[in-house]
Amino acid sequence: MAQQAPFGFKVTQKIFTFRATYDIIDEATGQQIFVAKRQIFALTPTLWIEDMNGNEVIRIKSNFLFKNRWKITQGDQLIGEVEFPIIRICGIKFDVLLAGQNYTASDLLGWSFNARDPSGNIGFTLDKKVFRIKDTYKVTVYPPLEPLFGLAAALTIDSKFYQGNR
Repeated sequence: MAQQAPFGFKVTQKIFTFRATYDIIDEATGQQIFVAKRQIFALTPTLWIEDMNGNEVIRIKSNFLFKNRWKITQGDQLIGEVEFPIIRICGIKFDVLLAGQNYTASDLLGWSFNARDPSGNIGFTLDKKVFRIKDTYKVTVYPPLEPLFGLAAALTIDSKFYQGNR
């Protein structure tokens, strides 16, 4: 059986919008395939991904107090969780559970995350572009991880670490 290629997304924040809104582009085709939006004025940060018809396909919501545990759901089904440390000492390292598979994501400075399973295989990467007016980053999801699940985890990471920068 032939090896599947990784799936690439380009995520770009729209400027001049009332809420944080992101265009999500399929890198292979250059076509926009999703829109992600963040709820405003909420005690628990919430994001959701919509298809191009406006249908919600994924919802991401954090816990209230420390905002360190984020749940990723598809409809009523829990498909993943991202758990960040409450106190960060050196670098950034946290756990991601997606579709029953554990990953550990890490980066020293917080600009380029790699999420690896216990065998060292990459599940997804997030590569943030610096010095841009619009928040822009690339997400690459590697098989067998479902691309939409890796994208949701990357949006969670972005929301946790960069929401105060916008």
